[in-house]
Amino acid sequence: MKGLGRPARLLGAVALLAAVAWVVGPQRLRDSLVGTDPLWFLCALALGIVANMVSALRWAFIARALDLHAPNTALLAMYARGVTSNTLLPGATLSGDALRAFELSRLGNPKIESAVSVAFDRFSGLWVLCVMSCAAAALAWMSASDASMASDRLAPGNQNVLLAYGLMLVGIVVAPFMPWPVRWIRRLPGSLGPRLADLWQRLHDPASGLKRQLARSLIGSLVVQLLSALALAACARALGVQVPLVWLLAASAPIFVMAAVPIGVAGFGTRELAAVGVLGLLGVAADRAAATGLLVGLCGVLMGLMAAPLFVLRGRQS
Repeated sequence: MKGLGRPARLLGAVALLAAVAWVVGPQRLRDSLVGTDPLWFLCALALGIVANMVSALRWAFIARALDLHAPNTALLAMYARGVTSNTLLPGATLSGDALRAFELSRLGNPKIESAVSVAFDRFSGLWVLCVMSCAAAALAWMSASDASMASDRLAPGNQNVLLAYGLMLVGIVVAPFMPWPVRWIRRLPGSLGPRLADLWQRLHDPASGLKRQLARSLIGSLVVQLLSALALAACARALGVQVPLVWLLAASAPIFVMAAVPIGVAGFGTRELAAVGVLGLLGVAADRAAATGLLVGLCGVLMGLMAAPLFVLRGRQS
């Protein structure tokens, strides 16, 4: 059954993309993509590359906070190879994350702590993304309460959808501050439970300074998410879509989160469906919304291809 995983995810991505094309109209989608402004698209690609570099440095900072051997140069290369794996292998970000954890452990680091560094790196980015989108959604909702803005951007029903979306984001934002069942974690099989519980207690021990160091990584996450949102905005502008940046910041969370769902390849299908649904609330035509998601995905593919030679050139890292 495991052997069916990759073909099933590939077929799933194709099926989702076909569904998107059927909903928006294949010809309309094609026409939108043909009219892409190459300069805006190159701008989006450049922003994506910088965002990935900052992401890699954030991961290195987190790994060192966990007392792991994590030189910046080595982790930049590992992160780039992870981007390639995310692009070429099914499983969205899980493929690249698994590779990053494995390669970090090959530097002589414990496997569990290596995996934890990747998990926290991913969580840090997603949490800050939700915080950013939550704040932007609040600003957008307050702006939409103005009659002229509401008639321009949102129908009354869509204002309620945006409010519900903002409340959902608030729930995600406060989730990390809820108490964790440390005793239950310790009961996990093998050495995994006790070591995770020890890491959690260390995180909350003021003497360790770990919480303070990890909190500093959130600055990098904010930079990454702003750059990613700007890349999304550049893809939209490449298609002639002009939406205020605050609205795109509010819309970025579901688009990027759905792209990370491990049911397709490189986020294709889920990202475009999310773009059609979310950007549609802002008055963006379905074909332009889907094309925006496709351009974001194409940026990811190109970044993965650019990083692919690092697999060939990979040598002994120190």
